[in-house]
Amino acid sequence: MFRILIILGLVLTVKTFAIGAWYRDTLEITKEAKDSFSPQFVLLKLGAFSQQGQLSLSGPSTEKNIKSHCSKGIESIAWVTHRLSSGEKLSEASGKTLGTQVSKVLKGSCFSAVEIDIEPLTQAESWLEPFLKAVKDSLTPQLKLRLAVPVLSPKTIPGNFWSLSDGVKAISWVDGLDVMAYDSGAKTSKEYEEVFKNIFFFVMELIKQSPEKTIIVGLPAYSDKTPLHLEEAENLNSVLNTLKPFTLFQLKPVCQGEIRLAYYAGWTLSSKDRETQKQIEDWRNDVCKKTQ
Repeated sequence: MFRILIILGLVLTVKTFAIGAWYRDTLEITKEAKDSFSPQFVLLKLGAFSQQGQLSLSGPSTEKNIKSHCSKGIESIAWVTHRLSSGEKLSEASGKTLGTQVSKVLKGSCFSAVEIDIEPLTQAESWLEPFLKAVKDSLTPQLKLRLAVPVLSPKTIPGNFWSLSDGVKAISWVDGLDVMAYDSGAKTSKEYEEVFKNIFFFVMELIKQSPEKTIIVGLPAYSDKTPLHLEEAENLNSVLNTLKPFTLFQLKPVCQGEIRLAYYAGWTLSSKDRETQKQIEDWRNDVCKKTQ
């Protein structure tokens, strides 16, 4: 059974357009109701890891739930997190420990990749390279390594941004990036649309430089009001307004699956978000037909 699922997972990783979302629990994923969000791939919370690389599974991430999730046949990426304390660095040894433990937990499962989400990261720190290389070298061949990174921007407004040079460094260390296109600090829709346009141009440049890799752009779809997220500025409508003026040539990486879109957070999509998400998908379907 798992052999079939692994083959299915490999087939699904072929670069084609897909919409996905991050989830904390398999129970949050539904494909039943006609008006519900039905992702084609998911980033599922596996757990958190310590400074030493020791993995602690999240409550729902039991062997039984992993098997149950794999029976759904959805392309899946395991999402593991770590919160950095002030001045903390992660070592090569901790990377080896983490990669080994993640591989053991996901052995024989349907998961095709692992996303490392370390926060806060204000730049592509030098210690990241040996840490990520150790994780990558310790993962089984079935599992690709991805890194979640903050907003990529020329810093036109205040916020927790990475520069393009940070993105270039990071993508050379892993198999793909997951760009968090939210928590930008934008105060208005116009500001956020400019930020998202910059992100998209930067991401296209990264893909051009590393065509063998993929980038997931995480879209804002949550109602939490934080110091860096204002729902009235960062929202799916602003995303759609920014994407529509792009040319067919510019959108080819999206249609070909080199750049993928995913929703943060898939478990909190409101009725309004679902409506806008449907508009984004309809728009994408129309555009991608023209690029074929």
